[in-house]
Amino acid sequence: MQRSLRVPILAYHATNVDGGAYATNDHVALAEDLRLIDALGYRVIPLTQVVDALLLHTALPDRAIALTFDDGTDFDFHDRVHPTQGPQRSMLNVLRDFIDEHGAARQPQLHATAFVVASPSARAELDRRSMVGAGWWGDGWWPQAVASGLLDVGNHSWDHNHALVTQTLPRKAADTFASVDTIELADYQIRQAHEYIASKAPNAAADLFAYPFGETNAFLLREYLPSGPERTGVRAAFTTEPAFVTSGANRWALPRFVCGSAWKSSDALRELLTVR
Repeated sequence: MQRSLRVPILAYHATNVDGGAYATNDHVALAEDLRLIDALGYRVIPLTQVVDALLLHTALPDRAIALTFDDGTDFDFHDRVHPTQGPQRSMLNVLRDFIDEHGAARQPQLHATAFVVASPSARAELDRRSMVGAGWWGDGWWPQAVASGLLDVGNHSWDHNHALVTQTLPRKAADTFASVDTIELADYQIRQAHEYIASKAPNAAADLFAYPFGETNAFLLREYLPSGPERTGVRAAFTTEPAFVTSGANRWALPRFVCGSAWKSSDALRELLTVR
């Protein structure tokens, strides 16, 4: 008999580099969290396996957990020297460091999904206006990440509906994804992004979508996404609601715990993961 599903999905932002401590740096937090996750007996698995368990009722290991990274800057894949905080180990290399420290057999399915902004022009504009303009929001690393076997690449929309991005379509409101409430806008943000990601880096998570800002609306939840993956390019979608994925979860609004919001310390994550 299939066990009841109860899986935590953890979300990190590699651009959260405001210092060198856990609370101010998601790279530091991820490294510490991997050790805690392992010590608590959790087994890290690909996010696609969580979706398969929900939709296809496939089996998962005991105490399964999945990891995600949002926005898809170079900090997910490349080690970079932050302009004020110095050298930063990439999120992918944090995973590799865990393997080097503990051996591949310790977490045999160690893996994460990077949800990326698809539009090259939007990423270039965001790089100039919200980072340091060093060209650190590229997509050349996506196929390499998939080939590593440690990272998939999922859909985080075409341009995040971000206020700093010049759009080719008129929009009702920037800096909120809840305003994406027509077929034209949804195709622009979601289907177009899926097609670009799937062509640039074919991988198992290309049909998984993470809502920018964690926001959705009734149109996306009840009309657009339920029209099917063949129409939208999306098999399941993820919010930032802090909860476990359970057997009755809505596939178009799957929850995730966000580092810095749902928990802010190793002790807080321990409590989150051990409370039943």
